[in-house]
Parts: sequence; C-alpha cells; structure tokens
Amino acid sequence: MTNLSPFTSPFIAEDTPTMGGILTEIDNITDLSDTRRRDLKSDVRSLCRLLGKHPSKVPANINWLHVRVRRIVPAAHDISKKRLSNIKSGVLKALALTGCSRERSNWLRPPSSSWQNLLSNITDKHDLWKLTQFAQYCTAIDIEPCQVTDLHILGLLKILTEESFTNKPDQVVVNAVKTWNRLRAEIDDWPNINLSHPPRKKEPWTIPLKQFPSSFQEDVVRWLHRLSNPDPLDASGPMKPLRPATIKHRRHQIQQMASALVLSGTSISNIHSLADLVELASFKDGLRQLMSRFDDKPTEAIHGLAVGLKSIATHHVKVDDVHLKEMQHICQRLNLNVDGLRVKNQNRLEQLEDPNSLSKLLHLPNTLTRVAQRSGLRPHKTALLLQAALAIEILLYAPMRAGTLSRLNLERHIRFVGTGRKRRTLITIPAAEVKNNRDLHYELGAETTQLLDQYCKVARPILLRAPSDYLFPAQNGGPKLESSLSRLIKEMISEHTGMVINAHLFRSIAGKIHSTVAPGDFTTLSHVLHNTLRTAMKSYAQFEHQSSVRHYQNSVDTARKKLMPKAKQKKRKS
Repeated sequence: MTNLSPFTSPFIAEDTPTMGGILTEIDNITDLSDTRRRDLKSDVRSLCRLLGKHPSKVPANINWLHVRVRRIVPAAHDISKKRLSNIKSGVLKALALTGCSRERSNWLRPPSSSWQNLLSNITDKHDLWKLTQFAQYCTAIDIEPCQVTDLHILGLLKILTEESFTNKPDQVVVNAVKTWNRLRAEIDDWPNINLSHPPRKKEPWTIPLKQFPSSFQEDVVRWLHRLSNPDPLDASGPMKPLRPATIKHRRHQIQQMASALVLSGTSISNIHSLADLVELASFKDGLRQLMSRFDDKPTEAIHGLAVGLKSIATHHVKVDDVHLKEMQHICQRLNLNVDGLRVKNQNRLEQLEDPNSLSKLLHLPNTLTRVAQRSGLRPHKTALLLQAALAIEILLYAPMRAGTLSRLNLERHIRFVGTGRKRRTLITIPAAEVKNNRDLHYELGAETTQLLDQYCKVARPILLRAPSDYLFPAQNGGPKLESSLSRLIKEMISEHTGMVINAHLFRSIAGKIHSTVAPGDFTTLSHVLHNTLRTAMKSYAQFEHQSSVRHYQNSVDTARKKLMPKAKQKKRKS
C-alpha cells in the first residue's frame, strides 16, 4: 500500500503544502509586524486545533479550507460564529501571503497513468466525476483498474465516511458502482469486472407476512382485530382498543418471531397459526435466533416481543397453566438481563457528563430566544428559533414523548391560571392520547409561560398557514409532524451546543438531571415521567450509582482535609 503520509487521506496529493510549512513561511515574511505575524500564526494553529489535526497534517489549500470549515460547529468548541469567522479570515490571509493555491485540482491526488488512460475513455463528465474518487482511492493503495474487487468498494465507503466531508458517502459509492458496471458494457476496453453494491447499513432480515401460509395470515388478522376492536362482553379481552401505532408494533413483533423461527430451521410451510409461534420449543428457538443477532444477549425489544407472544398464548391460543408458567419464567429471565437504558442512549447521555455541556442544554431556550431577537433575521427563521426554544423548554420541565409534544392542542390540553407575573400554564393530556395510557398533568412556571406567550404572539402567526388549534401547527392546520419537530430540536441543539441530542432523549435526560441534584429520589422521577416506580428505578439507577460514587469521593476529600497527619515532634536533646 502506498504511504499516504503526511495526510493519511487517499484523496490528497502527497506534495500538497501543509499548514506546518505555512507557519515556517510566515516567519520569513519580513514586512509583517510582530503583532500581525503572531496573530496569523495563532489563527493557523487555532484552525488546526478545531479540525483536530496537527498543522503538519492539514493541507494548505484555500479550496480545501472552505470545504472543511463548513463542517466546524462553533458551539462544539465553545467559540462564537464570529470567532470562527475571524480565524478563517486570518488563515485565508496567511495562505494568500504565502502564495498558496485556491484551486481544487492542486490538492487532489491525480489518478495513476493506468487509471487516467481508463478514465480518458469516458465522454460524459458526470460519469467521470462519479469514478474519479474511486480512481484516486485505488491509486493511493496501488490497485490497477484490472485488480479492483468489492473489497475496494467497501474500502472507498469506509474512507469517505471517515473523511466526513461528503454528505452522502453511501450514495457516492453506489453511483460509482452503477457507473462502473454500466461502462463495462458500453466501453470495449473496460475491465471485465462486475462490482457489487455495498450492503445497506440495515439489511432487512424479516420475511413479509404475505409469504407465510394464508391460514397464518388470517390468524394474525383475527388477533389484531381483537386488539383494535375489543368485545366489551369478553372479560378476557382488552379493556379498550389499542392505538394504531401499538397495533402496528404488535404486528411487527409477530413478523419478527415468525421470521426468526424460519431462520432457525423451521419450514415456512409449517407455520399455520399463532399457536405455532408460542409452542414452547418454537418459542425458545425463535428467541435464541433473535438473541444471536445481539451476541446471544437479550435486549429490551426482545423482552417486549416475548411478553407480546405470552399475551397471545394466554388470550388467543389459551395454552394450559403449565405451558403459560414456563413462558412467564422465560420472560422474567429475559427481563433480569436487560439493562435499564439502551446503549445508544447511554452513549449520548455521556455528552452531558461535562457540566459545561449540561449547562448549555439547560440554558439553550434562553440562548435561542436571544438569538431570535437579533436584527436582520428573516421572520421565518425567528419563528423557528422561538418554536425550538419553547419545545426544548417544555421537554425540560415537562419531559413528555416527542409525539405527545407535537400534538399539544391549545384548546384541549393547555389552560392558564393566575395573572400578571404569577401567570402559569397547566398541561393536561388524557390517558387515551398517551402511549402508556396514563393521564399527564404538568404545571409550567411563570418564565416558561412568558416564553409560550411570546411564541404565540410573535412566532406562531408566522408559521400558521391554515386555521389550527395546535401549539405547533403544520401548514395544513394539523399538528406538526413528530419527525419535523424532532428534526428542528436536534438541529438547533447541534448548531448551538455542538451536541447530538434528539427529542426522545429528554426523558432520559430528566432522570440524569434529577438524579444528579437529588440522588435516590426515584419516586419523583416516576411521577414526572409517569412510569412505575420499578421502571424508574431500573432505568435511572445508573445515574444514582454515579451520584453515589461522587458523593463518596467527596467524603474522602472531606476526610482528608479534616484528618491531617500530625507533624512529628522533634526529640529534645538532654
């Protein structure tokens, strides 16, 4: 493999000047004042630090700089946009003074002669663009056109993802593969090698229900109909119809279990009804197959699926007591081995271990409100800033699910009490509109109410396109889509704090905040999040552990200060 030094990137020409060289050249410019020279060198070092690279690893090219600076989020480095702009301006001046190129072609690695000969056969410029990066990558690792394989396609995808300057690396690679295979048929001298598309990040593994025997499909329909249209005279049935989203989830659980059973070796033609899924041997085989996708460990989703199958066994198949008891024991054992929070949530919550990061999030609504007050902003931008500020403020003080937040209705759910500075907001959501069928009651203080008033007065009229009673309206008058509101929240948090936090994480954040301030108070968390006490303790015990360790370590510090060793007394000479 060719040495990619000094840049470790296959796309950068090895002879491209570096920022390290620029620092040396600035010292050799005689007509700069000492202050100006110091400032220019400081800007160059600051930019390299923001990029996370040593100056000797950063190309000194104006085009390369423009592309990379767009990827820097100022808030992630505790600097302002103005500061980043000043750094960029200083670096551009340093590059111009030292005669650096601003051409893209001057930092890009040229393909090898064999690759250039191949690419010269391409007449369409779009096809040429789609294969140039592949040619550069293969040149860097000493691979000729006649030697390419699917492994090199995977390598290209990996390096494009790591470089992080391509918006859609997957699509870039797919386009390269499509173009290569098409030109193989169109150009006589093209290598006779067919390349495969890289696998998708999530390959579908479940089998569509329509491929199962019709008797099984009919049994699934009967069970789901019972859940969505319960018989009030059937004491064994559900008390009320399940929500459409829950029905869809139950259907997917059945599809997962049936697919897992087929993958474990059962013939699809032998799955005639739901009874075949809950037969004990099949139930265990299916669960083992599901766990094999996660290092043979249960997950929260697998435990939920097992509980759903147990419900089918109880109310639909009506298995005997011995059978049902064994399924209950399996569900209990799966539940005991499932951690409280998903690994993805745990990793994202680690961003808030830094008190400065947590402070940014807690004060973000105020930050967004101040930004919205700046002159020169478009009215729509101002409105979105205030909408995001209010949404985040509500999630902090009333940590509800993102779907519930997006459907808040000014007429049904929100009312005001008190007057003047003591005016407060009451949010009441009936159980029928909540995922876990529990009434939600929240009271928001005076400051949050003032933000809500400001939003309704300034921002909401701008965002409103049709009559609507929803707090966050869509253009058609209905509620803003949960995905749209969540995306707005995520983008605003990223832009102004540099953290990756979505709306669904706020319920976990609530547990972290309260466990930090009041360790051990799971009762409050269970009421605020409308979870059972057991669920709250299971989900947020990790924060209790962290707070307890810190509390103990503070005790050690206190004891050290309090119990200082006594100084040895010198013996007197007789």
